Amino acid sequence: MTRLRLTAWLIGHTRQLLPPLVVSVLARIANQLLAVALLTVTAAALGQAATGWAVSVPSVIGWLAGLAIAKAGLRYLEHYAGHWVAFTALQRLRELFFTRLIPQAPAATTGRAGAELTERATRDIDRIEVFFAHALPPAASALVVPAVTLTWLGVAVDGLLAAVTAPFVAIALLLPAWSSPATWRAARHVATVRGALAARVGDDIQGTREVLAFGAQHARLRDLDDTGRALTSAREHAAVIRAQRTMTIVLLQMCSLIVPLAIGTMAGLPPTETAVALAVAVGLWGPVRGVEGFASGLDTAFAATDRIRQIIDAEPTIRDSDYPGPVPQHSGVELRGVTARHPGSDQPTLRELSARFAPGRWAFVTGVSGSGKSTLAALLARGLDPESGTVHLGGADVRELRIDELRRRVALVSQHPTLLSGTIADNLRLTAPDANEATIVEAITIAALDDWLALLPKGLDTRLRERGVTVSGGQLQRLALARALVHWPEVLVLDEALSQLDAATAHTVRKRLARTRRGLTVIEITHRADLVPDDAAVFVIDRGRVIEAGTARVLRSAAGSFARLEARI
Repeated sequence: MTRLRLTAWLIGHTRQLLPPLVVSVLARIANQLLAVALLTVTAAALGQAATGWAVSVPSVIGWLAGLAIAKAGLRYLEHYAGHWVAFTALQRLRELFFTRLIPQAPAATTGRAGAELTERATRDIDRIEVFFAHALPPAASALVVPAVTLTWLGVAVDGLLAAVTAPFVAIALLLPAWSSPATWRAARHVATVRGALAARVGDDIQGTREVLAFGAQHARLRDLDDTGRALTSAREHAAVIRAQRTMTIVLLQMCSLIVPLAIGTMAGLPPTETAVALAVAVGLWGPVRGVEGFASGLDTAFAATDRIRQIIDAEPTIRDSDYPGPVPQHSGVELRGVTARHPGSDQPTLRELSARFAPGRWAFVTGVSGSGKSTLAALLARGLDPESGTVHLGGADVRELRIDELRRRVALVSQHPTLLSGTIADNLRLTAPDANEATIVEAITIAALDDWLALLPKGLDTRLRERGVTVSGGQLQRLALARALVHWPEVLVLDEALSQLDAATAHTVRKRLARTRRGLTVIEITHRADLVPDDAAVFVIDRGRVIEAGTARVLRSAAGSFARLEARI
């Protein structure tokens, strides 16, 4: 996307902030005009004094003091209004970022590094501050101040001096635009490499235990060094471009002093007029420096804008129904001829799969890794929609239900759950903020964590660290199960959610859950065929299709796929 379109995109999302932004622009223009006036009054007074004209020192001091005070007030107003707009815009962009990201989850976050998304939501949005606080006001003043000042110089002082000064000012102002394609490419490259570095650091932090366990720390550090060197190289390339531009502008500024001085001297112009022209040239360094300064940061801001725009403008893969259908009549689940694939995948993960899970019963879905079990789980909670076929809850097509309504009825517990930084109670109330302590304790008891909780001095107020790094894998899975149970779902989908529990603990959890939550439909996805009770309904999936279905006892005696799967354990 071009910078012009990115500018329109930013203004379109923050147009309600335009009035104070206009105040900042006008204050900057007036401030820089007064800066030129200060230098001009000083130069005129010195020129008149040098040529023998009588100069009223108190009058000159009064003018300079008045102009300086007014200039200071305008500068404060410019920065106050500009930064108020900038920080308010960043707040609204960050709110918009999360508002648009939430409907895209979990599809938008699958396969995408969390650290890279965090980089976009934090530092990338922060970099856009340059656009509002340091770009639009300098850009406007760079057009208005030189035009007004040079016109005044040509009309009120001398046209020749204005004519020889104008080209240097114009070239210095246009130079950032001429060099912008190169700086824009460099800024986008830096932003891309910076995102890759953030993703790598995030992966290494999250996978510290695995990296150390496999002795891969040296290889990971070498890769991190390579990425760091790539970022340094990209930044150096961008810095070289900026340095060349700055050097050229400084040379043009020197020429804007030398040439008018030489022309004025050769033409025999009055010293006062030449001094005023030089003062005007120096006064216009401010707008020129402003353009050069914001141009360096503006490319970075645009590169950051493009990265967050990709998230904000992305279409959610899962959409709420515009016309909600009938409310489910029971907690039974049925998939009819479902074909589904994950975004970016060439081959479907499920192919014309059909299965029916009876309400209030505990059923198992089993199969080898990669057979499509987790995809089936994602379909039930609408983490993914099928390409063809339908998924029904209580006779109602899940796509015709409000997403909030569906996820209130269907709870999914994954193999690798996430805990937030906070207390145990805070984490378990995530699905039901108003849940009382009795409900939380019941859920913890079902998950066989009651003995562990009793050993904690602070009980439910015990703080957990982000991602549950302070608890074991089995405790983490059971806390996630308890969290799902707190809001009393009608359908519970366990996607390898008990895989890190020993057989005895897993049996206790299943027994307590079956005894206390009668009527709950449980769909447990597991590769442990040996743990499936004989009387349980089983669906065996392979390559995206149901290849066997029936009770575990019948399937074991049939010596088919289920029996072979069990024999592999």
